[in-house]
Amino acid sequence: MKPFFTIVLLLSISSFAQEVEVDTQKHELFFTAYIQSFHFTRNSTTHESFNDKQDAYGLEYIYDDHFSISYNHFVNSRYNETDVYGLGYLLHFNEDFGLHLIGGYQEGYCFDGLLNSVECTPGKRNKSAFILPMLYYKHQYFKIDLFSNGDMIALRFNIKIYDLF
Repeated sequence: MKPFFTIVLLLSISSFAQEVEVDTQKHELFFTAYIQSFHFTRNSTTHESFNDKQDAYGLEYIYDDHFSISYNHFVNSRYNETDVYGLGYLLHFNEDFGLHLIGGYQEGYCFDGLLNSVECTPGKRNKSAFILPMLYYKHQYFKIDLFSNGDMIALRFNIKIYDLF
C-alpha cells in the first residue's frame, strides 16, 4: 500500500504543478536527489557509526515562493527506510537564503523526546508528526537545505525540474 500511495502523491504533485493556470504566483518543483549527513557521535545502542549517505529521492513543490508540499524517501541514519510527508513555509532572508519551516508526518524514525532519535525496538512507534527548521540556499537551478539535531548536520540537495512565474 505504501509504494502505491507514494507514487500517487508524487504524480499528483507533478500533475498539479504542470496544470496550474498562468497567474502572478511563482510555482517551482524540485527533485530531491541526495541527502548527506555528518554525525558527531556514534550510535549509543550499537556503538557503530551512523549511516551518512541516505540514498534519498523525493519531490518538493513551492507555491507563491513561500508555501511548500514535499515527500522524501531515504535510508535514515539508523539504516531504516523512511518516508516523510511535509507542508512548509519559507521565510526569506534575501533573494537566495532563508529559513524553511516544515511540519508533517514521518514513518521510519523512533523518538525519545522531540529530536532524540533512538533504535526502533518492540513497543516504540516508528511513525510520528515532526517539525523541522532548515536553512536553505536557493539558486536558479537547485536548492540546498541544511538542518541539524545537535548530534549531526545534514544537507539535502534538490534539483529544479519545473519553474513557472
